[in-house]
Amino acid sequence: MHAQNNQESVLQYIYAPFAKEGTILSYIQDIQRKTGINISYSSSFLHLNKRVKLSGNEHTTGSVLNSILQGTGIQTAALNGKIFLIRESSQQQYYVISGFVKEMISNELIIGASIYDPVTRKGTVSNAYGFYSLQVPDTCAGVIFSHIGYGPVFHKLPPADDGPLDIYMTAHNQLQTVVVSGENDTLTSQPGFINMPLSYLTNFPALLGEKDVLKSLQLYAGTSSSLESSSNLLIRGGGADQNLYLLDGVPLYHTGHLFGLFSIFNGDAVKDVSLYKDGFPARYGGRLSSIVDIRTKDGNMKEWHGSVSLSPVSASATLEGPLIKDRSSASLSIRRSLVDLLYGKRYLEEYGQYYMYDINFKLNHLIDKKNRLYLSFYKGQDKMLINSTNPIVPLFDDYSFAWSNLTAAAKWTRVINPRIFTSTTATYSQFHNLFSQTSVIPLSLVDSVFVKGKGVSRIRDIAIRNETEYTISNSQHLSLGGGYTYHNFAPTAYRTNISRGDAIQREAPRYSMSEFTLYAEDELNLLNDRLTVRPGLHVGALAQHNSFHISAQPRLLVRWELPKSQYIQASFTKMTQFVHQLTTPVVNLPTDLWVPSTENIKPEHAYSYSLAYQKQWDRKWRFSSNLYYKQLKNLVTTNTVLNIFDNSDQWEKKVIDGKGYNYGSELMIEKLQGRLTGILSYTLSWSWRQFDKLNGGQMFPYKEDRRHNLSLAVKYRVMPKWHLSATWKFSSGAPFTLPVQIFPDYDWGRNIYGYLDERYSPFANPANYLPYSPRLNNYRLRSIHHLDLGSTLYLGSKKRFQHVITAGVYNIYNRNNPFIVSFDQFSFFRIDEVYPLQLYQYSLFRALPYLTYTFKF
Repeated sequence: MHAQNNQESVLQYIYAPFAKEGTILSYIQDIQRKTGINISYSSSFLHLNKRVKLSGNEHTTGSVLNSILQGTGIQTAALNGKIFLIRESSQQQYYVISGFVKEMISNELIIGASIYDPVTRKGTVSNAYGFYSLQVPDTCAGVIFSHIGYGPVFHKLPPADDGPLDIYMTAHNQLQTVVVSGENDTLTSQPGFINMPLSYLTNFPALLGEKDVLKSLQLYAGTSSSLESSSNLLIRGGGADQNLYLLDGVPLYHTGHLFGLFSIFNGDAVKDVSLYKDGFPARYGGRLSSIVDIRTKDGNMKEWHGSVSLSPVSASATLEGPLIKDRSSASLSIRRSLVDLLYGKRYLEEYGQYYMYDINFKLNHLIDKKNRLYLSFYKGQDKMLINSTNPIVPLFDDYSFAWSNLTAAAKWTRVINPRIFTSTTATYSQFHNLFSQTSVIPLSLVDSVFVKGKGVSRIRDIAIRNETEYTISNSQHLSLGGGYTYHNFAPTAYRTNISRGDAIQREAPRYSMSEFTLYAEDELNLLNDRLTVRPGLHVGALAQHNSFHISAQPRLLVRWELPKSQYIQASFTKMTQFVHQLTTPVVNLPTDLWVPSTENIKPEHAYSYSLAYQKQWDRKWRFSSNLYYKQLKNLVTTNTVLNIFDNSDQWEKKVIDGKGYNYGSELMIEKLQGRLTGILSYTLSWSWRQFDKLNGGQMFPYKEDRRHNLSLAVKYRVMPKWHLSATWKFSSGAPFTLPVQIFPDYDWGRNIYGYLDERYSPFANPANYLPYSPRLNNYRLRSIHHLDLGSTLYLGSKKRFQHVITAGVYNIYNRNNPFIVSFDQFSFFRIDEVYPLQLYQYSLFRALPYLTYTFKF
């Protein structure tokens, strides 16, 4: 009875609060000071800095404590003249920490950083804008922040209310402020997904010293190139047109410089690269094989830095720094070829002319702690002229090629609350290409006809979209969004001017259409995070005046974590592609056309299945294997090999549809840490196509089928400033069609509906020679393999100015790899003689040394 009275007297002690609003700690301290009552509690579960409000009706110690502790799961108890704050045994309180992960020196946002609570073993990763959200218990003492390119950070978490918490990380083995290297510059690799940081681009030898994002990705299982040394990325037997390339969120339709030998992505401007081969997140759509998501640098918000690089084929310069310190920054990168500058005018007149350039610009402005604005711009262009006087390739015509990309994006990101992050983006994209041919046709020794033909193709996109991420809990993350794109296609327009006669002009119809997308995805971590389930749905629709196509594309990924750092993963994805590329059977020429789905041409579909296993040892070694199967429907190809600009108003009549099957297995071993790091990857794959109107309706190997792909890449750190590297790549030869017989067709009867190959129809003879092939792609080129060696030296690491010297040799054992082949029977002939069919192989590169110098400040 005495204890009960004592309890009531302590909790009912008259007390006048000092204010209606304050922190929990301020009220507890005020009660103790004014009443002399001792209050006992544990700061490990009590958020002392949390601000609370009173109703104004509290006049006792008990009523004030009950109000400020409401919803915390903490109860008051009195004993022996003291007040105890006790947490309910059945409850554990959680709160959310959120913010941005940034680089210490530049304030550059870090993508893919891991945030981990070592006690609860719960974690998350920073998104594409460096934002994270994690729910932690009130007993959490601290959280670990880590990233493969940065030193880990352990941040203590004193009891606090929900609020922004920005984390700053320091790069591994950072040489002064701008050179990043070391044993930890590896990438994140999971089945079906690769994330590659900036530092990884300098790990291995590069053709002519040009750092190339797409060629770096080709070292990994499931990836290859269409031709030797090409940057065209082939994923699991799909064509180059089946990859969605995003530059700061803007889709690109052509990614090659110099006919695909180099990509348009300037390595000095790139910040982060993500490749998805399967298990596509629901926010992506529009292509069948892969997603390549590339982000450029935001710009240093602390101080100005820059670099200048010289390679055998190009020069580039980068400048970045703050416009308003810690608020606004800008980044500018420029790259231009040196071919036309290094070689004299006389040389160019004989062999042809070529130049290209890239410009990347980005503006990053922090409006406040919750709002940020990005503006980005890219312009790239190629021009090439091949003269008829070229001594290497004898021509009767002059050819001119010009193609360009232009993109712009405005992006607004907002932290609505610690659990919800959203981004809204408006984009503009244009791809334009021009092909022209000038011919002089002799009529007699003194007379000739001049003919000039020009073909133009153009695509313009204007789009807006929104992406929202909602962290419901550590075990559930919801993503949803949608967008609208206005497409304007002008596939081909052809014009011919003739010195004698009327000009010919064919204007192909233009296509204006609207594309709509909606998506939702829920990522669930179950059974103490051992099981991850990620269901999603992407819905796309394409509408124009005479057709409408809609596609529901379900996605499902399941990952099961096994003991000893092992897990298995299975995924299913449906992807739909509303645009198609019509290609000619030659090297990656920009004359290939992008055309939309129409009333007569259906969208392409892919149904992809994969099963993978991964194992890691001591964070030093990683092994993964993957089985995949993909069924493709409504694939399109052309039923002719005529110049794609001919009969431009008839292009829909050249298209036939069919289906395809891609399947195979991938194996990969990675050495992640130590002085020696590297990758060994192998892919065994099949890629088939089947069209009712081709090859007698029978399946045949796709032109991008590569049965075996093997890559070995190693890097050895001799000392912190000196690295040696080597790569060896092997690929099976590409399929191609070779006739087994050719025979004369004097009445040209076989060419009524076929293609007349002028090589077998010489003007001096009325006979037309027809090639006969029993099936398509009945032969393969020789296999391709080459060994490349490289060395990188960093100088001046402790000074304001730094120097990077990169040297190496491509194809050091001088392998004569096939680039393209052609067959011919004769150049000059007599009708009464027999000439054998001959096959000619053309190689692009033999042993080729390079030396690249970079100056950084």
